[in-house]
Amino acid sequence: MADTVDSKRPARAAAPARVITETWFFPLASLHAALAVPLFTAGWTGLIPALPGLRTSAGHAHELLFGYALAVVCGFLVNRVEWPRLALLLGLWLTARLAFLFVPESLLAAASNIGFAAVLAGTAAPRFMKAAKKWRNRLTGPLVIALCACAAGFHLVLARGGGSLRYLVLGEAVVLFALLMLFFGGRLIAPAAAGAIERSGGRLEARVQPGVEGAILLAMIGAALTGLLPQLRAIHGLLLLIAGALAITRLLRWRLWRCTARSDLLCLGVGYAWLGIGLVLLGASRGYDLGLPPAAATHAITIGALGTLTTGIMLRTRLLRLRVELARAAPGFVAMAALIALATLARLLSGGSAYGLLPAAIAWSLALGLLFGLLSRYRQASQPGCSK
Repeated sequence: MADTVDSKRPARAAAPARVITETWFFPLASLHAALAVPLFTAGWTGLIPALPGLRTSAGHAHELLFGYALAVVCGFLVNRVEWPRLALLLGLWLTARLAFLFVPESLLAAASNIGFAAVLAGTAAPRFMKAAKKWRNRLTGPLVIALCACAAGFHLVLARGGGSLRYLVLGEAVVLFALLMLFFGGRLIAPAAAGAIERSGGRLEARVQPGVEGAILLAMIGAALTGLLPQLRAIHGLLLLIAGALAITRLLRWRLWRCTARSDLLCLGVGYAWLGIGLVLLGASRGYDLGLPPAAATHAITIGALGTLTTGIMLRTRLLRLRVELARAAPGFVAMAALIALATLARLLSGGSAYGLLPAAIAWSLALGLLFGLLSRYRQASQPGCSK
């Protein structure tokens, strides 16, 4: 009787194959960043004819933030999707890169960049907004939407002639990416540091530090809102200074100097330090005209923090998924962090001269090229139960 009943039940449709997004987006993002920055620098300094999309600092910033960083966000947050959705994301991203580089003000460039941002927001944001319970965790969804809105806003502004509004949108995107790095950097470093210290016989009391994290997030949200109004520049600068100081305090309480055997963790700590320092420099320059010019101070975040944290997280995420010992890639982690530190210092101290820009671009390109090689090496390793 049971066999008869079971035979009448409709067969369940097989679940569609889901693809690990990072397998594609991490190598492509690293390769794009390794090529786009030296192409911009070589064109900017007159060594080669500049590509149309890289003739201005705004175009360079667009590709770093909305080309490279947004692709890393896609690979890290989207995780697994069905093949049609991945093909759509890849197709839009690749079209957007080529279109912006060669015809930046075209309808194709606008449509593909806005389309990629829209699909990314629609794919990544709902998962975090539904699953999270605490307000700090719910922030990820709206933050991804805000970043994607900046990418779309840049092209809407560009279609109306651009002007200074382009830089307002880009400046807002820098603050939002810094907020994203503060949140996920802390969520990755804190438990890893606690585990490493406990395995060595110690104990880390200050882990996520929810009170400090909440204060950082509130300060950064305030900075993002006040950054839209030039009249509030002093408050904007103060909020960035507070967030930077709190980030440095939080980092020191993780006691990463006790994790000397974990190169990956130490390098993430270096990236988080660049983030705290960058926010202090940016707050002082934007709010009070102190220290470096705002465009130069921004590079402590967009090169030092963004470069160090994204390269470390991409390689670390890939190795952990493949169950590869992180110690095997220790030289890679250290080399990338050192090269990006060199690139950051060269850019901060260059004053915009070719003598600083070229070494910075070379060091950056070597770091991202190394990452591309490492990701390519581990791309074909077996992943039981997962489609590539």
